[in-house]
Amino acid sequence: MYYTILISHIALSFAVSFVALYIVIRSLLGVYEKIKFSDFHDFFIPKFAVILLYLELILGLLLYALHISKLENFISQSNADAYFSYRFWAIEHTILMLFAIIFGHLGLLYTKNIKSVVERFKKNLTYFGLSFILITVSLLMNMLKNA
Repeated sequence: MYYTILISHIALSFAVSFVALYIVIRSLLGVYEKIKFSDFHDFFIPKFAVILLYLELILGLLLYALHISKLENFISQSNADAYFSYRFWAIEHTILMLFAIIFGHLGLLYTKNIKSVVERFKKNLTYFGLSFILITVSLLMNMLKNA
């Protein structure tokens, strides 16, 4: 079960990063190329991205609970460093992802309440751009940690 959740979490991470990248590119085109604002592309896809972020949070919390409970059975003086390293990584990763969710939510709220199309694209670009950066940093840190 642990590995199924882990693979789902990793696959969903890449899916969220690609959706966030799409939102950033679409927002850049909206700001600089003046494309038309579309409810589907510029509101519902960001909403879908935030839903995916919440699914990631749920899977991540499940992984944390399963992994830490497994590690606590084997805690000893010889593997204490590994135990605390995993706990630190889990907290660091969780904080990055919580901020990614917060930025995604802020992007949705601001986009929903602004009338100007250019301002909507700018808010999407700002908040989903920050969310994309956090997701990418977290993915890269995980790849480097497990490489």
